Amino acid sequence: MNVEEDGPAGPRHIPADPRRASGEAPAPGGRAGAGAPGAGASDAEAPAAGAPVRGAGLVLFAMCLGLMLSMLNSTLVNVTMPQIGSSLHTSVTGLQWVADIYTLGYASLLLPGGALGNRLGRRSTFLVGVSAFLLGSLLCAVSPTTSVLLVSRAIQALGTAVMLPQTLAIVVTEYTEPSARARAVGIWAGVAGIGLAAGPVLGGLALTVANWRAGFALVLVLAVVTLALGYRVVPAARHGRPGQAPPVDFAGIVLGVLTLTALVYGLIESGTYGWGSPRITGALVAAAAGAGLFLGTEHLVARRGGHPLMPLELWRVRGFVAANAAGLAYFLTLFGVLFFYSLDLQQQQGYSALTTGVLFLPLTACMAAFAPVAGRLTARVGGRSVLVTGLLVTAAGCLALATEAPRPGLADLEWRLSLVGIGCGLMSSTMSNVAVSSVPPHHVNTAAALHNTCRQIGATMGIAVLGAILYARQRAAVAAPFDRLDTSARVAVSTAIHAGQADPGQAAHVSAATRRALNDASHSGFTSGLHMAMLLCALVLLACAAAALVLFRTRGPGGVRHA
Repeated sequence: MNVEEDGPAGPRHIPADPRRASGEAPAPGGRAGAGAPGAGASDAEAPAAGAPVRGAGLVLFAMCLGLMLSMLNSTLVNVTMPQIGSSLHTSVTGLQWVADIYTLGYASLLLPGGALGNRLGRRSTFLVGVSAFLLGSLLCAVSPTTSVLLVSRAIQALGTAVMLPQTLAIVVTEYTEPSARARAVGIWAGVAGIGLAAGPVLGGLALTVANWRAGFALVLVLAVVTLALGYRVVPAARHGRPGQAPPVDFAGIVLGVLTLTALVYGLIESGTYGWGSPRITGALVAAAAGAGLFLGTEHLVARRGGHPLMPLELWRVRGFVAANAAGLAYFLTLFGVLFFYSLDLQQQQGYSALTTGVLFLPLTACMAAFAPVAGRLTARVGGRSVLVTGLLVTAAGCLALATEAPRPGLADLEWRLSLVGIGCGLMSSTMSNVAVSSVPPHHVNTAAALHNTCRQIGATMGIAVLGAILYARQRAAVAAPFDRLDTSARVAVSTAIHAGQADPGQAAHVSAATRRALNDASHSGFTSGLHMAMLLCALVLLACAAAALVLFRTRGPGGVRHA
């Protein structure tokens, strides 16, 4: 029988050990399954639990830089969106794709990226990923058109998908003692908060000093530093040699990418074509069919004794399921807030990009401050309480944002954003630690990749779903004054709204009164849609909190719970 143990560092999946039943002592270090078939060489060579690892601090620093790259690259773009739109003549839908092509790309490819670490060795895979990211950043900085920028962002996504799973897998292999691992993962997750905090500020600073291209140049420099440091300090002895290399599940990779692409396309383009259009309906039906085919294919591969891209047995581990549900809700909320409040503060309220970045500092600083705190709390009281608390605090912050007055004062906005940041900080390290600590060691790479995939799916959904809700409300709000316009004026106003212009009435040659009515309705609709989006985030977070309480069942004597 399999059990889960809610130890100080969170729940650990412990395969049934016949030696326990016979009274034989388990292997030293308590690393259940370390010698399991399919374990990578780097897992087998990892030091026993509690053993000190020389240079682990430098390795942790290098992996944190890699993580910071991906987080910085995600949020830096948000505050530069308006200037990218005006510079490259891109609509709001196009800007959503600039943001989502990155999160979609590396959400789709994280699983094969994690598997690649077992085939090539984690160190080599990490360095290859950083190199690809570096190339994509260079191309982003010199992109002359939106199409080139999208391709460049896709290359960044590929590099991130290859690099990111290795960062967490290398950290948890370096730190095997549960409380030390919890602290290390807390630092790792805290750096994510620092990256998120630095992104809007550096993006705004780049716009103030130069332009949006300078932001990508900054990311490029950091990628060079990360590549050099990773090459220097990550030990080849533990992370360099490839593990056993099972056959690649190409069918799973293709179906996974196509399914996520169809889903995101349907959600983002619904604002352009309408929910009832054959194009959108077809995309969503294709996504549903693709999901079914993907799960069926993975089940069939496993039944035939193969190596599925996503081992379905991991989803029978309760702690793993709870951590990934929280990860999806966490990134859905965080990226929805960062993307759409960036547009609100700049396009609706008139703040500069730099000021907008500074206004996000309380949120992201709270994340950075509370992630290490969550790591220490998890080591002390277990993952369940910290994770549920983080979900509830974030939900409270979203409810506060959903009920704020239109055009609130800055102090009124900042405490609400800070509440979201505190909750996200409590969740970030806890769910990552629970996700990788819940599974056997030979599944650590896959678990890390799956967890990051769920987070990035949440980020993609946050921009796509919340954007569909927001702009549907905005279009409904302008319906009354819009209907009074002639055909040419309607086309001009529709184009302006689609481009995210704060003054859509200016696009049409109409009277001052009609222009004022259009603009007031547009602002009101945007605010109403933003509030509805935050309400949806709160409901998703509350549902995940309830699910976590159910999935983390009460511990019995000795702290062991049956799975």
